[in-house]
Amino acid sequence: MEVHHPHHPTHKKKWSEYILEFFMLFLAVTLGFFAENIREHYVEKHKAIVSIQNLYKDLKEDSVNYITSIRTRNKQDSCFEIISQLYEKNEIENKIPLLYAAHSEIATRIMPTMNKMASDQLKNSGALNYIEDERLKKEIQSYANDAEGLKIREQREYSYMDRMIDPITTSYFEYKFFQNISAFENFDITQNDIKIKIEIPNNLRLNKQATFDWDNYFSILAMLRTIRKSTDRSYTIPIQKKCNKLIELVRIYLDENNALIKE
Repeated sequence: MEVHHPHHPTHKKKWSEYILEFFMLFLAVTLGFFAENIREHYVEKHKAIVSIQNLYKDLKEDSVNYITSIRTRNKQDSCFEIISQLYEKNEIENKIPLLYAAHSEIATRIMPTMNKMASDQLKNSGALNYIEDERLKKEIQSYANDAEGLKIREQREYSYMDRMIDPITTSYFEYKFFQNISAFENFDITQNDIKIKIEIPNNLRLNKQATFDWDNYFSILAMLRTIRKSTDRSYTIPIQKKCNKLIELVRIYLDENNALIKE
């Protein structure tokens, strides 16, 4: 029987062929690497833009919140001025309904709050790294960092009110009328005067008015006013300005990236 032996090719690759194959493989891996990086950068940049869009919505809500809060805090200050003048003229005990109205406003807790969801997402997800505008990144971080200071001031004010204002409210103000006058838009301030728009009970008084310590009361209110003014001067108003500045920067960034949502 004839035995057939397997045929072994005698052709050997040249070094140039090995080099060419290595180069082609290297080129394919390199191009794949760059393509993946480009794709990843595009995806992350898109996520960053979506986060900036969410931040834009939060900032606009914050801006309205600052306006509303500052307007109310100014009204509280006006109430304090009105009843302080009555007290200095020894007329306050003849204007008890106005005191109820003023106290109900002054005793209201009102502080602007900062929406942090979008800014926290930007920081925690690393999306800030995909924003090329260094000025915008800096302003976002600066604005977000102010949230803690604003929260501390809120705790400072509310703690003082818990300790000093609320006990006076519950001890000396007749509950039913105080609740009525505290309702929305039940009095106006016009020309340094308070105009009450609801029916006032006859002979409205403070509870235990004969023993009420007026000097102590106005000292407590004056301190609250000082705390609030300090908060507005050092935090609320400067942060409101930051918010408005950041809104403009975010709007420009989104417009440049064709991502500004028209409303």
